[in-house]
Amino acid sequence: MIHEIFLLQNPWRKNPAYAFNLKKREIFNVLLDNMENELILGLMGSRQVGKSSLLYLLIENLLNTDTSPENIFYFNLDDLQLHSLFSSISEFIQFTGNDQEKKYVYIDEIQRLTSPGLFLKEVFDLKRNIKIIYSGSSQLEVKAKTKEHLVGRARIFTINRLSFNEYLDFASPITKKDALYQILLYGAYPAVANENLSINKKLRIKDIYQSYVQKDLVDFIRLKDFDKFNKFLIRAAIQSGDLLNIHSISNALGVSRNTIEEYLNILEQTFICKRIYPFHKNYNKEISKTPKLYFLDLGLRNFILHNFNDLSLRTDLGSLFENFYLTELLSHDHYSMRKINFWRTTNKTEIDFVVQGDDKFEAIEVKGNDKKRPISFNTIESLYPGIETSVITSSKYT
Repeated sequence: MIHEIFLLQNPWRKNPAYAFNLKKREIFNVLLDNMENELILGLMGSRQVGKSSLLYLLIENLLNTDTSPENIFYFNLDDLQLHSLFSSISEFIQFTGNDQEKKYVYIDEIQRLTSPGLFLKEVFDLKRNIKIIYSGSSQLEVKAKTKEHLVGRARIFTINRLSFNEYLDFASPITKKDALYQILLYGAYPAVANENLSINKKLRIKDIYQSYVQKDLVDFIRLKDFDKFNKFLIRAAIQSGDLLNIHSISNALGVSRNTIEEYLNILEQTFICKRIYPFHKNYNKEISKTPKLYFLDLGLRNFILHNFNDLSLRTDLGSLFENFYLTELLSHDHYSMRKINFWRTTNKTEIDFVVQGDDKFEAIEVKGNDKKRPISFNTIESLYPGIETSVITSSKYT
């Protein structure tokens, strides 16, 4: 039975002409560069963000470079019947082959295993000619189950929703103006981009949200008070892009501050939201200050608010565009080397994003259509000589 399931998940073994028909993502070449080192390669990201497609693309590349299908093994662990293969290292090695040829093992949704960290460590430490590439949808779950096992053994990448340029490719033919409109309303999941009708986009978002609730919140976190959590989600969506008032949310929902902090941690570790902290030279001071909260997909935010109204009717258009630009910053930083903050002085002078990288220190103000240089640039330039400044408007994407 296990072998039959395995063959169904690996159709290229019986059909050398198997067509994948998948579009490449910007991060693909980065992943490809990491296929030849000895490290375990991890892909982390939201459910349905395209991790499996990237695994398939890496498999397709191997097949196109004359790697034998017999040396490629793909396991989707959503099928529980495959789990017994991973309970014994010796059984796993026997299944993948004891010869000296290099093996490529792809494990999808690795958090489904009881002890994925220990399994990966044991395979890695055998120093056999095995390259493991895995995916996971919940950092909470994967971190809880891997702990210290992967330190020094794995290189992990975050897979984001589609960038603007990727969306143009996935939803083609489409104009830049229409692409921006659709992302602001329906977000940038690949499956959503592939739908042409707005009703189908909404249904896709609903499916994605329900999958998230069922598999992350129910199966792993075992969240019980959905009513409170749903009310919290609405409050979080309303405050997106604003200073996060945890005290206000706590009082409004009648739950403790610790519970709100736990909810926020869940949203971040399951790739739904991201907190951005104020910029200070003193890092300890920075993380103690009030953050801003952003959603990593605007379609999910709008779904939570039950608001897919035309952008011409929206009162939160500025917030949507600011949130969109943050996702753009994140989508192009594949190695997570840049530090992204916002800047706010005691007299409430603000700049949306301060981005620090190896070779760049930049202050960015995000505005819908206003190209006027903000006065706040003068202030931050006086405090941090050499900082670059830029104003981002919607015309950059239309």
